Amino acid sequence: MKNSRTIRILAAATSCLLWSGSLIASKLSYDTLAPMSLGLIRFTLATVAFFVVCLLARELIVPDAKSMAQIALTGILGTTLYFAAENYGVSMLPASTSSLIVGSFPAMTLVLECLIDKIRPQPLKTIGIVLAFMGVAILAVGESSEGGSNVALGCLILMFGGLCWALYNFAMRLVMGRYSALVITAWQTFFGALGFIPFVLVEGIPSEPPSPAAWASLAYLVLGCTVVGFVLYNWGLEDLEPSTATSLSNLIPVFGLVLSALILGEEISMLQLLGGAIVVVGIVLSTQESPRVSAN
Repeated sequence: MKNSRTIRILAAATSCLLWSGSLIASKLSYDTLAPMSLGLIRFTLATVAFFVVCLLARELIVPDAKSMAQIALTGILGTTLYFAAENYGVSMLPASTSSLIVGSFPAMTLVLECLIDKIRPQPLKTIGIVLAFMGVAILAVGESSEGGSNVALGCLILMFGGLCWALYNFAMRLVMGRYSALVITAWQTFFGALGFIPFVLVEGIPSEPPSPAAWASLAYLVLGCTVVGFVLYNWGLEDLEPSTATSLSNLIPVFGLVLSALILGEEISMLQLLGGAIVVVGIVLSTQESPRVSAN
């Protein structure tokens, strides 16, 4: 049982590694694609890829009506609303501010977990999340303060995305166990892509095709971040508490620093190394399994 939990945590952590490169890939796409157009194209291509994989794996299954409605809900929450908020919010904010806000998502999920499940937060898990948040705050101080306007609005939009992601983790409970992670992810990506259509109509349809850099970025976003990343994350969710799974999102700014150094040649300061170390310690503590205590 313990080995199974460890494997699930590693799967979710791997998805965070893949997602950590999405910010770089998204920014490379913005030269010819607006944020909502990027979302629509990304998840439309991902839907096609998912259904091809389902066909090859002989898992091209149409869920029953009730399950389909619940999967559609997870698709709107975890795909449309979260990534719409991320795409817009990140475009308005400095990277440091974005990292700090993403680091607050586990705390939001922990609060929801206590309210929905009527449990008291475990001290070790709470300390771990606080440490992880502190580590991300240190990372934010160490990052450059470049870019972004309308900072207040960007913060609100990104925080809304975090709330949608927290709710997504709970909504996944409705569908877990009925179908494989592949089938669930394929259909929720389909509904998530459909959800982007109204946003694109408001934003405006692109007047020129994506650039070669944008197509390369889309390939990574579709295959790495969406297809592989979401299958691994959803599979990991089958045996993890929502707050535990979401706490792993603190790895994203840490992985982001490493990828920035390897890909972009950016230097990592001692302050950033300290923040990354605190984040890792916080994640180790916050992902420890402990008995639940009812709040009643």
